[in-house]
Amino acid sequence: MPSIKFWAKAEKQTTLAVELRKSSKPFNHTPDVTLATTALTILPGTNEYTLAFDHLFDEKQYAFVCFMSNADVELAISEKRISGILSVYNSINVAVSNYGKQEPTGDIGVEAFEFWCPQRRPNGKNIAMKIEPALQAFSPENLRNGIQRPVKSTNAWVADYDNENVRIKIIWKEAQTVSKVVLHFDADDDHPLESVLLHNPEQKMPTCADTIEVYNCNDEMVGKITGNYLAQRTVILDKPVQVTELKVNISNSDRTAPISLFEVRCY
Repeated sequence: MPSIKFWAKAEKQTTLAVELRKSSKPFNHTPDVTLATTALTILPGTNEYTLAFDHLFDEKQYAFVCFMSNADVELAISEKRISGILSVYNSINVAVSNYGKQEPTGDIGVEAFEFWCPQRRPNGKNIAMKIEPALQAFSPENLRNGIQRPVKSTNAWVADYDNENVRIKIIWKEAQTVSKVVLHFDADDDHPLESVLLHNPEQKMPTCADTIEVYNCNDEMVGKITGNYLAQRTVILDKPVQVTELKVNISNSDRTAPISLFEVRCY
């Protein structure tokens, strides 16, 4: 477990309990197993604190740094949103029968668990933190692992924040005939545009790239999509091309999130 630096503000000295949790099933996303606990003395004013949980994970899965409720403490938040990383809250939403925890009565074959849910934007910002060493969870290898959403890891390729336009190169050892390219974007399944009855301030999810250009070996554009807001788009080439290399240029007009992509498939 890497160390976590965060910033807290308090009017008076208090104690903040923090827990390191994981899911009992590595492919789930409910923090129902507590691995370690600590209690930090929070001093008056705004100060930086470090969490150093002494824990080694034996397999890839999501971890949860859980700041327990304390009305005397405020945590700094970040404007930055990243594919595969999300703040969740153990809160109550009576509209969907979420009372913070599911506790079935009797042996009815239903599990008991807490509800840790993301908040709808513009709320639900990430807690500002510095993770050292940095998470190695955004490799280009994720583009061909066959998974199009976070499961045991992000499964996303994510560019640097400073890159407004990025280029992905797809290289084959032998020439291939390609007639279409299918791309899977992060359209944020945790915050869907499900109904006009639910307010949503956006027409496109911040993590969803909106301009895609495909180039052949000779740097000739063979396909383009603009104004994208969908999770899956297919770039159909004007005519099949025989190439050993394709280049995909991607940009995202929303600068609160770096450019990201789940998958590229060529047919």
